[in-house]
Amino acid sequence: MGAEGANFESVQERLNQIVDEVSAEDISLDDALKLYEEAVKLGLSACDLSEQDVDAFLAAAEPEGEE
Repeated sequence: MGAEGANFESVQERLNQIVDEVSAEDISLDDALKLYEEAVKLGLSACDLSEQDVDAFLAAAEPEGEE
C-alpha cells in the first residue's frame, strides 16, 4: 500500500491485520520481518497523513487576508 490514495483508516486497518498475522504461532521469521518492515512504512505514512491534516486545519483556521 503506497501513500497515494491511502487514508488514515486504511493504514490503521492494515496495521491491525499485520498484528493478527504476526500473532500467528506458525509465522516464519522471514515473514514476520517483512510484516515488520511494512508496518514501519505504514507508520511513517500515518505520520505524513496526520501532518497533512494538521497543515490543512491550520490553513483553514487562518483569518482571511493573512498568510
